[in-house]
Amino acid sequence: MSLDMAQGAPEPRGGLVIGAPDLLARAAAAETHDRALQEATARDIAVPETLRLDERTRAGVRSRLEQIVGTIETSLRRAVAPEGFPGLHTTLPLLHAAGMPVDPALAGELLAAVRLDQLAAGLPHHAPEDPARPSLLNRLAEHPAPALSEAARGLLLAESRARSPEAGRWRLPFILHRRLLWWVAAAMREQAGPLAGVALDAALCAAVRAECALAERCAEDQVEAAAARLAAAIDPAPREWARVLLQALRDRHLPLFLALLARAADIEFAEARALLLDRGAERLLLVLHALELPRESIAELCFALCNADPARELGALADAVDTLATVDMQAARDLLVLLRLPPEYRALRAALRGACAP
Repeated sequence: MSLDMAQGAPEPRGGLVIGAPDLLARAAAAETHDRALQEATARDIAVPETLRLDERTRAGVRSRLEQIVGTIETSLRRAVAPEGFPGLHTTLPLLHAAGMPVDPALAGELLAAVRLDQLAAGLPHHAPEDPARPSLLNRLAEHPAPALSEAARGLLLAESRARSPEAGRWRLPFILHRRLLWWVAAAMREQAGPLAGVALDAALCAAVRAECALAERCAEDQVEAAAARLAAAIDPAPREWARVLLQALRDRHLPLFLALLARAADIEFAEARALLLDRGAERLLLVLHALELPRESIAELCFALCNADPARELGALADAVDTLATVDMQAARDLLVLLRLPPEYRALRAALRGACAP
C-alpha cells in the first residue's frame, strides 16, 4: 500500500482529485442552491394567475435584460482593457444571485418596453382607408414648415440610432441606467477575483462615470425625447387631437402616439405608456373623456388596441365605452389631475394607505 493510500488520499478519477475541502465546498453550495430553490418556488407559488406573465413576455423581458447587460459589459470591458481585465463571462448569474432583477422599477421598465413592442407588432401595418398613403411621420418629414419637418426627421434619426447594437445599453431611463451600470461594474469586479487589485476598481469606476456622462449627453437624442419634440411641433388644435392620435396609432408609431397623448393630457411619457398598456383601458378611457375627444374616436382608438392585444376583452371594452356617456366629466378630470402629480408622491401615498389599512 502506498503512503498516499495509507493516509486516506482519494484516488484520481478521470484525471481529477476531489479533496476534502472541495467536497465540503460543494456540499455547502448544494445547501445554498436548495435554499434558493425553495425561496424561488415560494415566490412563484405566491404569484396570482392574473399577474403571471405568459412565456413569450417572460422570455422577452429576460432577453431585453440580457441585451442591455451585455452591451454595458462590452462597453465597460473596452474601457478597462488596459488593466488586463480577466472576466470573460456574463455577469447576469451573479446579478441574479444578488437580487438585482427583483428591483421593481427595473422589472417594470423592462416589462413595459416588451409589452409596448408586442402591442406595436399587433397593430395593422397600414392605415385602413388608404394603405398606399405615406405614414404620418414620413408626411411630416416632408412638411413645408421647418419646425415640423426637422422634428419629424429628428425622430426618424433617433429611431435609426436606437436600432444600432450599441444603443442597447441606453434603453432605460437615466436613473435606472446609472443604477444598472454600477451593478454590472461591481459584478465584473467580483468576477475578476481578489488578485485583480485596486487599479481595476479605479478603472471600472472611471468607466461608469464616463458612461453616465455620455448617457446624460445622449438623453436628448433618444426616441422618447425626439417624439416629445415632434408632438410639441405638431401641437394640434383641441378638435384635431383625436385625428392626430388615431393617425399615429394607425401608423403603428407608438412613441409618437404616446408623446401626443402625454402632451394632450399634460402628463409624463411614462404615465401615458401606463395608460396605453393597461389592458382594461379604464383609465385611458377616462383620460380621453376628460380631454373631450368624440366618443366615436375613443371607441375606434380603443378597439384598435383591443384588436392588437388578444388579452383585451372586446365586450368589456365596448361596455366601458358605452358607459362613458354617463360618467361625470369632473370625475374624469379629477383622475387627470391625479396623474399629473409626481409619481413618487403617489407611490408613497399608496404605500401609506396600504400600511394603514386594517
